[in-house]
Amino acid sequence: METLLFEIKSLTGLSVKISPIGATVCSIRLDGRELTLGYPEASAYLSDPYYLGCTVGPYANRIHEARFQLQQRWVQLTANDGRHCLHGGSAGLNRLEWQVELHQDEQLTLRCSLPDGAGGFPGNRLIRCHFTVRHTDLQIQFEATTDAPTVLSLTNHCYFNLDASHGDIAGHRLQTALPRVLEKDATGIPTGRLLESATAYPQLAEGVILDRLFRSSGGLDHCFVVADSVKTLQPMATLESADRRFGLTVLSDLPGLQIYSGDGLGAPFKVRQGICLEAQYWPDAPNQPAFPSTLLLPGQDYAHQIIYRFAHNNVADSND
Repeated sequence: METLLFEIKSLTGLSVKISPIGATVCSIRLDGRELTLGYPEASAYLSDPYYLGCTVGPYANRIHEARFQLQQRWVQLTANDGRHCLHGGSAGLNRLEWQVELHQDEQLTLRCSLPDGAGGFPGNRLIRCHFTVRHTDLQIQFEATTDAPTVLSLTNHCYFNLDASHGDIAGHRLQTALPRVLEKDATGIPTGRLLESATAYPQLAEGVILDRLFRSSGGLDHCFVVADSVKTLQPMATLESADRRFGLTVLSDLPGLQIYSGDGLGAPFKVRQGICLEAQYWPDAPNQPAFPSTLLLPGQDYAHQIIYRFAHNNVADSND
């Protein structure tokens, strides 16, 4: 059976197509330009290995050794990234068929339920994702509840390419003022040390052409973190297309931003064809007491938001 795509759009030229498979953003167009990677057929998302545009959870990023301790007992998850659990393992939200609760011109609300023990994660959880377009903003609001103590970290996994005609993101300009970045080991697990971004990636604070950054520092798959854990909506990063005509600002009230330069992309895409700017909780937080807590208890409401704020600059091509 053919999978439906639901479209929401604003009067100011922003159009977003979303699949209920994985609550996935399949297309973002502003004034006719495609700004994110997607498959031509919606059914392809059922077997997509790259988490293209999907809602990621119940735990975004990695959990060390696919286990953590919760209230004096060890919770064993499914390992799918070597010995670690990545993006929820076998319980990943990206393969689920979400239910449509609301579809209007500018808003789509999708809902899914996760049973206790799915992928090892405890609690019967109800998750909602609200997609709203306002002017040139795509607003994503996550809500969740549980009937047993659990951990939860949700994000969106769009691969942005603001100028698809260039074929990759090398000419894009990226900037983030987030002050620290998590040191990680060779398998992507944080060591617990916080590095100063100005020392580890000095070019990023002012903004840098990605090709220059890749030549000096290699690809990115790092979590940059906010100055404190106060839940405040704030800008986290900006991205500009190679022709400087289109821009993106990512805002969120989450405490971290995983920047992933798409080095693991493969057919039908190519390496570094898109970049992910994933606002999220810190990786492996359930095993690292000093990190912001991802614990969700019965009676509590998980509520966070991500805003993708696009701009069409209408400027001439630049050689800067």
